[in-house]
Amino acid sequence: MNIDLIAFDLDGTTLNSRKEISAANRKALRSAYEAGIKLVPCTGRSLSFLSDALVGLLNDFGFGAFPYIITDNGAQAYALPARQLLMTKNIDERTSLAVLEQSRSYRAITHCSFGAEGGTDNKGRAWEDETGREMTAGYSEKWYIPIVDLEPLIRWNCGAVKFSVVFHDEAEFRSALDTFSAWPEVQLASGDVQSLEIMARGIHKGETLRFVSEHSGIPMERIMAIGDNYNDIEMIRGAGWGVAMGNAVPELKEAADWITLTNDEDGLAAAIEKVLTP
Repeated sequence: MNIDLIAFDLDGTTLNSRKEISAANRKALRSAYEAGIKLVPCTGRSLSFLSDALVGLLNDFGFGAFPYIITDNGAQAYALPARQLLMTKNIDERTSLAVLEQSRSYRAITHCSFGAEGGTDNKGRAWEDETGREMTAGYSEKWYIPIVDLEPLIRWNCGAVKFSVVFHDEAEFRSALDTFSAWPEVQLASGDVQSLEIMARGIHKGETLRFVSEHSGIPMERIMAIGDNYNDIEMIRGAGWGVAMGNAVPELKEAADWITLTNDEDGLAAAIEKVLTP
């Protein structure tokens, strides 16, 4: 199989249910790199707040193994190791402030990415009523970015790269999904019924992978993309060989060219081995 670049999702794909990169997946990625295949992580996180597992992989392999990284669910792409920003599409200031105001009306925790920096909002119902305070207390140990009033930061940055809104319950998530779906300025992505990611309209991993394809000179038909969730569908459809994890949502499996094993069965390694097999 003629593949020159592998674009891989993290949670539910590269990481197992314990949020670890298995020895088999690590070995397969190393084999792909040594075979001359470029490796491109695709994550919903910002560059400055990557998961510990991915940072460990980058440090272990050396940044030369990863010439590009797609972050913020496709809102940004960087060249490594220089961390050179190649592509970004922000939500404009007016829309960003409206997203913030709307998110504050829910019992929800709102994170905002500005690319190299980010913050967690400290206002709204989640901070005001009793059930909301229970939620913020439960999340406090997990926060790793500043807790601030996001409004001045949005104005300072003239907008935002991405919002991540985590809801108290499914009913509020459904309400927010219905509301934001009607906004023509934004693009939504979700991995479960408690979190919603909000980017500028037209932004997704598939579009940014196409940008990386053009920048690298590697045509899409020579790219393998692998993922497990709704926010991976566009890149699975666009790649020359789209692979769905065994634990993927049904819609992604329908869009894929091939279905591998689950993330707890080293499905990424199985897909890479298929690429490397003559």
